[in-house]
Amino acid sequence: MNGITVQLIDPMLAKEACRTIAATLPEWFGIPEANKRYEQGMLDRVSFAAVLDVNIIGMITLEFPYANNANIYWMGVKKPFHGKQIGTKLLQIAENYCQEQGCFSLTVETLSSKQNDENYLKTYHFYKQAGFKPLFEMNTYDPHNLMVYMQKTLNLNEFHFIDLTHTLSSDIPQWHDGCGFQHKIDLDYADCTTDVKFRTQSIQMPAGVGTHMDAPAHCISNGVTISDTPIQSLIVPCRMIDVSDKAHATYQVSVEDIKLFENQYGLIPKGTFVIFYTGWDKWWNEPLKYRNELVFPSISKQAAEILIERDIIGIGIDTLSPDTASSGFPVHQIMLSANKYIIENIAHANKLNATGDFIIALPIKIKNGTEAPIRLIGIQRKLNK
Repeated sequence: MNGITVQLIDPMLAKEACRTIAATLPEWFGIPEANKRYEQGMLDRVSFAAVLDVNIIGMITLEFPYANNANIYWMGVKKPFHGKQIGTKLLQIAENYCQEQGCFSLTVETLSSKQNDENYLKTYHFYKQAGFKPLFEMNTYDPHNLMVYMQKTLNLNEFHFIDLTHTLSSDIPQWHDGCGFQHKIDLDYADCTTDVKFRTQSIQMPAGVGTHMDAPAHCISNGVTISDTPIQSLIVPCRMIDVSDKAHATYQVSVEDIKLFENQYGLIPKGTFVIFYTGWDKWWNEPLKYRNELVFPSISKQAAEILIERDIIGIGIDTLSPDTASSGFPVHQIMLSANKYIIENIAHANKLNATGDFIIALPIKIKNGTEAPIRLIGIQRKLNK
C-alpha cells in the first residue's frame, strides 16, 4: 500500500495508538482490563507505528526482557487496513531494530492454534509464515485458553564458527609423493591493460587434496557423486571423539573408543557426522612427518561397522585417510557402500565440543565428482556469560 511509512514513536503517542487501534479489533482485544494494561505498558517499551498521511493505522511494540532477546509485547493493525501487508512491514522494521540492538531472537505469545479461534488462527499463521516456530504451550491466564510461545532466530551472532579446513598451497602433504597442487598467476595487475587492473589465477590439483570429501562414488560404482550429495546431509550435528591422548602412528580407533565416548555422552544419534581427533594434524606443516610413508592413525573396520549401526551421516579424521595404505581400505568400503561420506585432513578438530556442535561441509560442486576439496566449518553455540 503506497504512502505508508513506519517510524519510531513516543511512548505517550503509542499509548493513545494502542487504545484507538484496539477499539477497531474487538475480536482480538475485547477485554477492557487487559487493554488498559497494554496501554499503560506502552510507556516503558519501544513502539513503531505505520502511518498513513498523519494517521496511525498499525503498531508493534517491543520489550527486551533478557539480554539478546526481544519480545513482541503488542501488535495490531486497524481493521479496515487488514490484508494490505502492513503487519508484515511493521514486523520487518521491528526485526531490523532488534538486530541493531544485538538480539539473537524475537519471541511472541499468542493463542494456540489448538483453540480453533477463527481470528487468532489468522494471528498464529501470520507469525508462522513470518518464520516464527512454536516453542511450547501453556495455560498462562486461565485453564480455558491455551497460549503458544513462538520464536524466530534473527541472526547467527550466538554462534562461533570454527574453520576446520587446511589452507591449500604447493607444499601441503598428500597421499602421493609431492603435493600436486599448482597455483599460478596467469595475468598480474601490472600487465593488465584494462582501466580496472585484475590479477587472474589458475589452479591444478588432484580432487582429493587438502581437506576434502570422498563421495560414495569414490569406490562404489554408480554411487552418489559429489554434485548429487543432498545439501541437507552436509549441514548436520557432529560428535567429536578425541583419542589424541592414546593415538600414535599405528593407532586404530576401536569399538572401545566409541563405547567409552557413548558411556559419557550417550549413544551417537542417527544422522550425525562423527569426527575423530587423533592430534596428527600437528604435523600438517611438516609434510614428510604427516605423510609418514602412509603410516598414520586410522579407524578400525569394527569401529566403522558400529558407526554404520548408529546410522551416522559420515565420518571425518585429521589424517590422510581413515584407512592406511596397507589395510585394504575396509573403512572406505564400509562407509561409502552404505551411502555415507568421508572427510579427510580435518584441521583444528580439537576446537569442537564433544557434543552439541554442527558442521557445514561445502565441497566444490563437481559433476560426476568422486572427491572434492571442501571448506569445512564447525558451528558452536556461544556460552552465556
